Amino acid sequence: MKKLGAVFLTTAMLGTIPLAAPPVSAAEAPHKVTRAAAWGCREKHEVFDLLFLGLSTAFDDRLAAALANGRCVYFKPGEDVTIIEDSGSHGVVKVRRGGAEPATYWTPLRNID
Repeated sequence: MKKLGAVFLTTAMLGTIPLAAPPVSAAEAPHKVTRAAAWGCREKHEVFDLLFLGLSTAFDDRLAAALANGRCVYFKPGEDVTIIEDSGSHGVVKVRRGGAEPATYWTPLRNID
C-alpha cells in the first residue's frame, strides 16, 4: 500500500506543478529594426545583388525599381520583426514582419538589433 501511495502522490504532484515553457530561441525572440533606411527583399539573391552594388547610383535605381513593384520594402525604425532564418556567415537574415498581413523578407543583419 505504501508503494501505491507514493505513486499516487507523485502523480498528483506532477499534475499540479506547471512544467516550464521551453525557452525561446534567439532566432524566435522579438527584434527591432534599428536603422532609418532599413530595407529588405522577398528573395535572398536580390538582397545580395543590391549589396554588391554598394554606394553606386545603380544601387539607388535598382532599389527604387524593386520598391516600386513590391519585391522589396522599407522597414520603419523600431518596427518589431522576428528572425526566422539566418544565412550563416553571409550577414543577411530572413525576418517575419507582423501586422495585418505578415510577410517575410531578407535583410542585412546590421538593420536588426
